[in-house]
Amino acid sequence: MVERKTSSQPDSTVSARTNLERSSQSLRTDSLDVPWMVSQFLHGDGDLHNELAQRYPNQPLMSLFSSRVSETSPQHGFATLSTQDGWASIIVEVDGSTYNTTFAFSMASMLTLRFDLESLSDLDRSQWLEQVARGQQKVNILWGRLRWRSDYMIWSQRQHYTNVYAFSQQHHIEAAARLTPDVTKALIEWLGERWQPQQSQDEGELSVSW
Repeated sequence: MVERKTSSQPDSTVSARTNLERSSQSLRTDSLDVPWMVSQFLHGDGDLHNELAQRYPNQPLMSLFSSRVSETSPQHGFATLSTQDGWASIIVEVDGSTYNTTFAFSMASMLTLRFDLESLSDLDRSQWLEQVARGQQKVNILWGRLRWRSDYMIWSQRQHYTNVYAFSQQHHIEAAARLTPDVTKALIEWLGERWQPQQSQDEGELSVSW
């Protein structure tokens, strides 16, 4: 069955063009090191979904999902995505105290590539979650204020699967995997729970007094 092509246009996950183009001078400076694919996407050119799919044609299918919390630190959560035979996996780690998030792509328990999403703000996380939770056929970038200069991810959602790509320009590494709809839904819900801001005890007492 031939897949219907969908244009990969920027959406609200990526800052509006007025924010990206803070000034003509800053745009020229940024364009010196912006990856070509990202530049095409931000300017509404090309099809990022097809471009990435052609670069990574045989992505392992993550069809199993499990999660746990650290025995010594309940705020520290782990989610494991894996293939049926366990040959490939992704371990997602969220530190509940800082919300720092790591995606570790592993192959045969021998080689692991880690991507640290450390510069995400509450707004970055909430906007991205809102977009991917809709389940539409869109391309969404998950990054923080440093954008492509820090580790970032690209999610390309389709009706029957989600392609997940991770990039680290600093370390010159990339990784890719395909998620089933069930695993996609489970991961989005898990991240929503782990990224939920924790109400402090003082805030709780204040709300009660009011």
